Amino acid sequence: MDIKIPKRPWYVRYRMYLLGGAALVALVAYALVLQLGPRALKVEIADEQIATVEEGEFLEYIDVNGLVCPATSMRVNATESGTVERICCHNGDLLRRGDTILVLSNPKVLEEMAAERQNYELQQMQHQQQLIEMQQKSITLRSQALQANFELNKMAQNYELAEEEARMGVKSQAQLKMAHDEYNYNRSRTLLNIESLHQDSVLNVIGRQLIRQQMTLETQKLANSNRRRDALIILAPTDGQIGNINATIGAQVSAGEQVGEIGVLTDYKVTARLNEYYIDRVQSGLPATATLKGHRYAFEVSRTTPLVQEHSFAVELKVADQHEAAGDARTDDPKASLRPGQTLRLQIELGKPERRVIIPRGSFYAQTGGQWIMKIDKSGRSARRVPIKIGRQNATHYEIIEGLCAGDRVLVSGYESFGEAELVKW
Repeated sequence: MDIKIPKRPWYVRYRMYLLGGAALVALVAYALVLQLGPRALKVEIADEQIATVEEGEFLEYIDVNGLVCPATSMRVNATESGTVERICCHNGDLLRRGDTILVLSNPKVLEEMAAERQNYELQQMQHQQQLIEMQQKSITLRSQALQANFELNKMAQNYELAEEEARMGVKSQAQLKMAHDEYNYNRSRTLLNIESLHQDSVLNVIGRQLIRQQMTLETQKLANSNRRRDALIILAPTDGQIGNINATIGAQVSAGEQVGEIGVLTDYKVTARLNEYYIDRVQSGLPATATLKGHRYAFEVSRTTPLVQEHSFAVELKVADQHEAAGDARTDDPKASLRPGQTLRLQIELGKPERRVIIPRGSFYAQTGGQWIMKIDKSGRSARRVPIKIGRQNATHYEIIEGLCAGDRVLVSGYESFGEAELVKW
């Protein structure tokens, strides 16, 4: 007898299909979750650099290299043209005032000097001869004046004698009148001769003075000629370090041409170039510090140049007289340790320290541009991408304006290996 087998339920009959479909749906759902959820990446935490967000003192400053230069430099110019015969020093040598830098030769100047000296000696001989003649003439004039005075006195005595004889009756009044007229005539003529002699003496004195002045002028001309010869030897105008020597043996040097430069080593300045981004923020008087032989010294911006070249502008700094710098910056004078051509690492401060949320600088900025960062979650087993806003920065820290709080931990190392991952695990 046949036994009727009861019909199994449909879910039993199609259970394999149902299980297969459920597995397919689960797989698709899992794929969708993976697709729509954050992209995750497995990393080695030992290779990453972790930093803690802090609220601390933030000082905005510019970290830049500066070049030490003499504060004052003097150009060395040739005052006389010539050919370079000898170079007596090299760039970087320390010179004292009066030390020889270059020796020039100029035959034309030497010939002119020889002619000038010959003319000077001839003129001096002529002037000496004229002075001797005038001296003799002066003696003659004094002798003539003495003779005229003697004759005048003698005529006065003769007239007095004639008056005495007239009173005694020896001479008549007519004879006395003739003697009086003769005396007046001779007296007037003698006085004119004396006045003429006096004028001749004055002219003689003036003539001798003019000759002496001419002799002085001739001496000055010879001295000027000698200075032209001396100018062929170019000397250091002051104590300092010679540089930029622009001369070679046998080269022609023109009058007024610069042949070198001397840096005065009594004071120094530091020159640096800053990015044009800071041109409206860097002004004279801003403090700066530099590390020199293990000590930090205080400087200040002394001058800025507004001319922008290749996206940068120049600034000059000097040693600060009094400056209360942060940390162990010293206010004593570092000039004894400075040398021309030395490079200093400067930190130019753009403000005062402020309390801000900060994180250490890191390589992550190169990939993110400061727009986001990988923040570690509370479990400490993963880090997720979060948006942030970075404000100011210095050589060691970034200022965080939005996105992070003090105490958060972040990855600050480079994100090159993360690709497009928004979540990293370890």
